[in-house]
Amino acid sequence: MLLVHAVGGGDLGLASARTVPTLDDTPEATGTDRRPLRKLFEALPPVSVLALLGTTNPGGPLGLPFAHWATEIGARLTSEEGLCGVRLDPGAVHVVEVEEPRMEAASLSLTAWLARHRPEKVLISYGSGAFALSAGALCAALETCVPTCLVHIDEPRRPYTLERPPDMAGHMESWLLRHRFWDALAETDPGHGELWRLLAARQAGDTRLAARTHASDTITRGELAKFAELRPTMQAALFERLGRGEAADHGLLRAWFGDRLRKLFRDDREELPVRVREQIERLITALGTRDDDRGHLSGRIRQTARLIDERVDASCVRLLRDQALTDLYTRASTHRAHLLSEPMGPGPLPPGLLTAADQWERGDQGVRLVAGTGRTGWPVLGSGDVLGLLAVGLDRGDGFTDGLTDGRRDAEDRQAIRVILTELRRRLDRLPRRGVPRLRLLASPEATRRAHALAGWVSSVALDTDVRVIEDVSGDIERVREVIVTALRSEAAPTGRTGSGSPRDIDELLLVLNPGPPATNYGMIAASVAWSLTAACPLHVTELVGRGNAAPELRGGLPVLARLGADHVLARLTASAVHRLDLRTAVRLAGRGSSRLRESLPAIEGLEKDLFGPALPTWTDGRKRALARGRLGLVAAACGDHPGLAVYLAVSALQPALFSWRAWKDMRESHPALRELGQRANEALHGHALDRLDRRGRSGNGADGRGDARTVLARAIGELGGPLKGDDELIVRYKSLISQLSLVYQENG
Repeated sequence: MLLVHAVGGGDLGLASARTVPTLDDTPEATGTDRRPLRKLFEALPPVSVLALLGTTNPGGPLGLPFAHWATEIGARLTSEEGLCGVRLDPGAVHVVEVEEPRMEAASLSLTAWLARHRPEKVLISYGSGAFALSAGALCAALETCVPTCLVHIDEPRRPYTLERPPDMAGHMESWLLRHRFWDALAETDPGHGELWRLLAARQAGDTRLAARTHASDTITRGELAKFAELRPTMQAALFERLGRGEAADHGLLRAWFGDRLRKLFRDDREELPVRVREQIERLITALGTRDDDRGHLSGRIRQTARLIDERVDASCVRLLRDQALTDLYTRASTHRAHLLSEPMGPGPLPPGLLTAADQWERGDQGVRLVAGTGRTGWPVLGSGDVLGLLAVGLDRGDGFTDGLTDGRRDAEDRQAIRVILTELRRRLDRLPRRGVPRLRLLASPEATRRAHALAGWVSSVALDTDVRVIEDVSGDIERVREVIVTALRSEAAPTGRTGSGSPRDIDELLLVLNPGPPATNYGMIAASVAWSLTAACPLHVTELVGRGNAAPELRGGLPVLARLGADHVLARLTASAVHRLDLRTAVRLAGRGSSRLRESLPAIEGLEKDLFGPALPTWTDGRKRALARGRLGLVAAACGDHPGLAVYLAVSALQPALFSWRAWKDMRESHPALRELGQRANEALHGHALDRLDRRGRSGNGADGRGDARTVLARAIGELGGPLKGDDELIVRYKSLISQLSLVYQENG
């Protein structure tokens, strides 16, 4: 058994009024004179290995760093007379030097040491000061996957294990539901499998399943008819995949933009001046008849918006004037980067998209159908909210009364909160929807008045912030955890739509650790892990670090706590995304996990590049054709169950990524299967299905009567010179990647 202990003043007898350090301790000592190591050695089973953490920064007792004193303690423990009632073998005591008394520094040093020594189990002491080192030791143990218990120096017989919550199956369903992985939900919840499969088909732009499904006690004929309509299907496919950062590609975005403009134009037509009406009609015709291969259509959108008199105000005109939306359309419509990279980038979506998404969500029958299963969904584009947790310390007796004073502690607290709010806003700015910064101040009974005064100050200077106090945060780790989780759960209830204000709907959780009672800090960690799993959102742990007279700063932020449960669900979601070739989503999900899950990122990014990436100028036609065969084979294997999506992905993977527009046109003329592939992609929902239905003046399910896409994909592979040995390389890598992710899932199960 390995015991990790951070050396502090208590180990040198500095906890009392003495200022001169001493290593000598007596068994008869009580209270603050009783050494932490003696308490641990007397209560714990025999310690086989001891790792002493000691900082190397100057300024310790007698001007010597704590690493020096750790070495001295180690020497005494292994000497003939021993120390703190024990004598250990020389090889059993190790000093791990830490550059500064910070969580991140301790984690880096101990992670390297644990990687070399590979213990079976770790006990980490806390309660003797140096909490940052103790927390860093916990992060190191999580990073190296070593089973860990926390032991308080005053209650070492009651170790606390930070473990995954017991209801991981329930959390798994929450994450699948939040990220709208309907097909995976059909596997985990077969009792509602019909609904999940209908939602999965809708997300893929496939209306065939709804047309084949019969009404039942759970799905009515009217609901099935809605699933079979193209317009609601297109909207769901766009907005649900936008929520994952997946679908800002030319196909869905072009289809949505043209359809949205037509609808708004019909509503506004009679109120528009004749000249404006004619200009928009010409643009709508252009959008519905050809693809934007060289940015011509996005240029027409800008030109039309400029030609309209600025005094004209109508919904369709405002859509055209949405510069952010036109920019997104321009970046996406290259047909080159949209499946490989993010044309949106981090940050809020254009206002026109957000408004349309809110309108769709308010009328989406999926929200009601999901509620009928006993579950509550999440807003389709997230809430845009980020929640921060911060414990409030005690007053230092600097004149604090009913209100805040100009005392030093007040200034320090205000500085710290400003830093935290800045970080919360920075994270808000990277989300698809910009929501509200939410701050919860955690207060013990002694700090409650101070916490409410600080909350009042925040409300007066940061009007956009939702700040509240969680009271009675005290006791052991488990009680602190329960108090925080219960308080968050008791706030507004989620609704499945935008604007509920529920903490369950937050998009990120930021845990800020600062000097204070270690049980409170560890309880905050346990509560944050539980709530991030409940909210199905990323958790980032940071440390508030003082810098003398300068403003404090936040350090850390890596998702190391994902080892406590999030890795399990993230690995499952990432594998599911890879399975459907939602590779951009897979990259995002894997990046939210611990280093163990992030090890899969190079393989995911490599597969993404080789499936959707452009050819190099030096590639021969033979090499392009070989890669084209591999791409078509992988698309057929992964997405063949949804013909419209399969043919669209197949064509997008070939042109213009591998073959120029001219070369692709020539190939279609001489290759019947490639010609059919292009036609079917053009007629799919991602193509011009909505344009053509609209011109005929009626709606329908747009079902493709030509059947399985795998057949035409196989014929296209033959026309490209295959199949040949080696054409299945992408499929082999695809299956290997899913197996790798499944292993991470099982390791954390």
